Amino acid sequence: MSDTLIGVIFGGFIASIVPVITLVVNHKRWKVEKNLEYLKSERKRLENLFSETLEKIDKAMRTNSYPSEMTSDILILMPKEVSDIFNDWMADPDQTHLKGKHTYMNIAVEMKKSLASIDTQIKEVISN
Repeated sequence: MSDTLIGVIFGGFIASIVPVITLVVNHKRWKVEKNLEYLKSERKRLENLFSETLEKIDKAMRTNSYPSEMTSDILILMPKEVSDIFNDWMADPDQTHLKGKHTYMNIAVEMKKSLASIDTQIKEVISN
């Protein structure tokens, strides 16, 4: 075979592979961007939910009145650690003001841990 024919075959092979490689790379980049977008929106959603719920918990503990909407949000939408702390508080027959402060703080800490976990995931996506 002549060098020209080998060059044409080799060039045609490269020309047909490059678009496929470009498509694969772009698809991977698109998936990373979508994942990053999802994580950021989830963090924002949880941050808003946590903020609103902490205000409601504070009021509920002061008035000893726990609205169903707030309670269901905690039990269904919150991380398990948060709902566990809240359930322990609700089951405690001796709900003192000091225990309420500790419970509130522990709930806030677990909420922040959840946000920190998402921040870590975002950093991992960005660094890869």
